[in-house]
Parts: sequence; structure tokens; C-alpha cells
Amino acid sequence: MKTKLLLLTAVIVVLTGGRARAVPDKTFTSSGQILPGEEWNNVYIYNDDTIVDMLGGSADSIGTYDESTVNVTAGQVSTLDAREFSTANVLGGEVYILWALDSASVNLSGTGTVSSLSARGSFATANMYGGSAVYVDALMSGNVNLHAGLVSDYISAPDGTINIFGYGLSKSDTEGTYGYGFVTGYWSDESPFSIDFLSPETYSNVTLIPEPTSFLLLGLGIFLLGRKR
Repeated sequence: MKTKLLLLTAVIVVLTGGRARAVPDKTFTSSGQILPGEEWNNVYIYNDDTIVDMLGGSADSIGTYDESTVNVTAGQVSTLDAREFSTANVLGGEVYILWALDSASVNLSGTGTVSSLSARGSFATANMYGGSAVYVDALMSGNVNLHAGLVSDYISAPDGTINIFGYGLSKSDTEGTYGYGFVTGYWSDESPFSIDFLSPETYSNVTLIPEPTSFLLLGLGIFLLGRKR
């Protein structure tokens, strides 16, 4: 009898767990919200004027299409792909994969955290203004712009472009964690950074762009030096 009760309990647990994991999909064709406590499997966002604000909850994947926009301020997403001409903004919460595809753009800022930030395609753009990413990729002629934030592991641009904005910028094609070099400098908020290159091609495909503020300070310094002379 005890064995039968244990077996019955196990079956009930499995069946209940199975129902709990049967998370539905969600499609937005007009503006809306994903609220705390909501759980979605695949979320699809369509139409040019559609804006979806994710204020909490979770989704296994979110795909944006047309010229739609999703703003993630809280919650968890496994994969967020921006496609066609759409835009994905991650200002908070946790996103495992944040990719820009086709002619889309993704933006990471605030307290948002991602594992993978990537631009994949000739007209795809990924911008980082804050937050944190484990690694950053520019692939298939994709374009990545880094302005601030924390990249804890590496950047890779075997066949794309990564632009780094800051001051006191320098890069090396040797040493670093992976032996292919690294880039160092300061973001515009004076935060120092040092990021390793994953591949030998990355060195040539990383462009260092001094912020306008650094140009102004340099010009002011030269002017004052000239006056002293």
C-alpha cells in the first residue's frame, strides 16, 4: 500500500508539473504590456506602431518584427531577437540572449543584464549605453557601439565592426585572457574598462572613437599651454 501511495503521489506531481509547464504563446499586434507574474513561451510583436512594455514576468523568447518596439524594464527573457526594422530596448531585468538581426537595432542600458549582446547582419546594430554583458559579438558585417557599461568576458568581431566610445583609449593585439589582445580606456562617465579580444580578427575590426568631451579638454589644454608660452 505504501508503495502504491508513493507511486500515485509521483504521478500526480508529474502531471501537475506538466500542466504548470504548458506555458502559452502571446502575440501583440497593437501596443500592450507584459506584467509581473505573467509567464509566456514565445512572444511575437508585429506592426509598425506597436510598443510593448515588459514590466515583469517571464518569456522564453520574444521576437519583434516590422517596426515594432519592446521595452524591457523588469522580468526575465531567455532570447530576445529584434528582426526586420524593429527595436528592442533592455533597461532592466535579465535577458540571456539579446540579438539584432536584419535591419533591426537593440539597446542595452540602465540596470539591464544580458549574457550575449550581438549584431548579426549588414544593417543590424547593437548599442550598449550601460548595464552589463558577458560577451559582445559583431557578426556578418553587424555593427556594435559601446558607450558605457560592463563587459565581463570578451568582445568578438571576426567579420563585423565594434566601435568603442570613450577617452584614454588604447588597444593591443597581444596578451589578454585569450592571447589576442584587449582594449582599455574610460567611458564618458569616467569609469575605467579593460575588455579582452576573443579572436585575432577582432583587433582590426575594433574602432576607437574619442568622445567629444575629450576633444574639448584636449583643445582647452593646448589653448592654455599656448597662453602660458
